Amino acid sequence: MLVLLTALLTGLVLTGTAHAAAPTVTAVPANAGKGWPVSGAQGVLDLTSRGYVEEEYLLSGEADTFTQTGLWTDDGRWATRVASTGNPYTTRMVVVRPSDPARFTGTVVVEWLNVSFGVDIPVDFSQSYEHFTRQGYAYVGVTTQKAGADKLKSLDPGRYATVDLSGDALSYDVFSQAAQAVRTDPRLFGGRSPSVVLATGHSQSALRLTTYANAIQPVRHAYDGIMIHGRAALAAPIGDGVLGPLSARIRTDLDVPVFVLQSETDVVASASVRQDTARVRTWEVAGTAHADQYGLDLYNAANARDRSLNDGAPTTCDKPVNSMTFRYAENAAFAHLDRWARGGAAPPAAPPIALLLNLIVVRDGDENALGGVRLPDLDVPVAAYAPNNSGGNVPGACLLLGTTTPLSPARIRQLYPDHATYVAKFTAAADRALRAGYLLRPDRDEAVARAQAAPVP
Repeated sequence: MLVLLTALLTGLVLTGTAHAAAPTVTAVPANAGKGWPVSGAQGVLDLTSRGYVEEEYLLSGEADTFTQTGLWTDDGRWATRVASTGNPYTTRMVVVRPSDPARFTGTVVVEWLNVSFGVDIPVDFSQSYEHFTRQGYAYVGVTTQKAGADKLKSLDPGRYATVDLSGDALSYDVFSQAAQAVRTDPRLFGGRSPSVVLATGHSQSALRLTTYANAIQPVRHAYDGIMIHGRAALAAPIGDGVLGPLSARIRTDLDVPVFVLQSETDVVASASVRQDTARVRTWEVAGTAHADQYGLDLYNAANARDRSLNDGAPTTCDKPVNSMTFRYAENAAFAHLDRWARGGAAPPAAPPIALLLNLIVVRDGDENALGGVRLPDLDVPVAAYAPNNSGGNVPGACLLLGTTTPLSPARIRQLYPDHATYVAKFTAAADRALRAGYLLRPDRDEAVARAQAAPVP
């Protein structure tokens, strides 16, 4: 009785266990509606050649909402309680898995799809699908917020007529129930069950995952590891119409590891909550932008198919978009998080990007950032890579897409008198990054092959 009373007083009694009632998972017929998942890979990536298939499911159930208990301080040790129960919902999950179940390694990456521009965007899949498909991971993209659900219904009512999320207050429990479905429904992975389930989310989704890690994961225990990609110092609100904390570190008493992965665009907005602890690792990747050309190429192709933004027109900016190879660092980060979540070694630490007064990125003579995770394309540069752009046909997008400004021919000649010099320097930089753990062997080999084929000088 004393234990029960204590739990009631602290507001944790209803959130100490996973949901009792499992959500219902229903396959979406491949030819439903327009015949493809909105924001999915069909017609954008050749999954077949990689030995993968894309399938879509509806996830239905009753979700809880939560409210804050006590003062939420910047150490992230936040208490919460259930505010309401029995809220019906139906959402969708996009599953990308090996077509041969024997290839599935047991690792599932579940992405909180980003809705910053009013439509689901699978940012982390777009950066790391090569790693996922090389390694035999499965991927699940979850429509977790109302904006994404509403857009699905407007873009393809024939496919998503029953999708309904009444508000973002449901998002935290919906995301927990997605993990529950992943663990308990082997049909999602060709009859195989996962051994590790990792959460990931970028930008706006990263702010919600910050709140999830601090307030929901400790009581729902849904995930084995969390990737928070492109966060600012603040965290998302726990309920609708509630201001989230303005400063939020990741709590250090979690029983699962958290990897905070930051681009150069993100560091000024997050410098006040930098941390590296026994269960939290932070990488800041120099020369990179919050979003980049590699991801934009996939977004533009999916948008041309779905006509989600600007009637399908590609996103443009005033200057060439950042083309730094952020994906290499993200691939390595996922490999480290997978091992860490399985009880292996923590990822290698990395120096932060150099900041002056936590406000200004310190740069070299070519205007590239100092410090941080160093990729070979930055240590042996042919361009200056900046974190922000301007203009464009999608309001707010270019601010996040960064720029690429080629170095002058004279500077290129000064750095690399001949092609052999360029290749030798690039290869040495790639090998340094490989040894440091910032680059995986397949990406190292791809990068070196690019350098060998590049017309430099």
